Amino acid sequence: MDAVPTIKEAVVETPMFFANGTCRLFGVLHEPVGPPSGAAWVFCHPFAEEKLWTHRVYVSFARLLAARGVWVLRFDMTGNGDSEGQFSETSVDTMLSDIDCAIDHLEQLSGIGRGMGLLGLRLGAALAALAAERSQKIDNLVLWEPIVDGAKYMQEMLRVNLTTQSAVYKEIRHNREALVRMMREGATVNIDGYELAYPCYEQVSAINLKDGRKQFAGQCLIVQIGKEGQPILPDLKTFQGTYPTADLCGVEEEPFWREIKRWYPTASNLFDATASRITPR
Repeated sequence: MDAVPTIKEAVVETPMFFANGTCRLFGVLHEPVGPPSGAAWVFCHPFAEEKLWTHRVYVSFARLLAARGVWVLRFDMTGNGDSEGQFSETSVDTMLSDIDCAIDHLEQLSGIGRGMGLLGLRLGAALAALAAERSQKIDNLVLWEPIVDGAKYMQEMLRVNLTTQSAVYKEIRHNREALVRMMREGATVNIDGYELAYPCYEQVSAINLKDGRKQFAGQCLIVQIGKEGQPILPDLKTFQGTYPTADLCGVEEEPFWREIKRWYPTASNLFDATASRITPR
């Protein structure tokens, strides 16, 4: 596959703030290198600590797409990264609003309206899928290892808190039921340093991408990331079936959205499987 371009190869990357209501969101615009392809993509980052570990892979793939003439906007949602707001104030509603705002902002910057794309990983992929259902500007979706069962995912997040309790106190002082009750009563629950509040917990838990037919009828690529030869998960096959048309494939990569021993600046197999379908060579 093509090498990821370096700054010396004339990649133009512009940091910026843009407003969503009273909150300023931080983003980085990757401009096309050479003749523009007519494509523009917004990257939707994953949740909490997974966003941190994913950052370098997102940057590398944005540069690869820019080298192929594609506009790319990476941005931090409210309460994340360098954007304004508190993480505890976020919810599915705020995150979808941020994605809508990023779509509009990239349209203004690129001059491209319909035919835009959304790419997301994990919860970012679930949010991209939801955003595509409500936007007339999105014709392309790339969903890397999407979270299709939000309730199950939130239970995994609570498990992180339980593990931390065990490490710090040598016991579980608040079980999952107690943690949910605390959030419902207005407290927050710490997940790897991120303060999770009840609106976010409740709204993410309500996500179930396996039910109902999707209205989105553009190009959709769903990618399972795992070990070589790993069978496609039944949930992803069910999710694929909710679209009028969608491609589903598996690629071999390490789970770079977690803290792993190997530094992961690129994900070559994932990049090749994705870029070959959404950009011209």
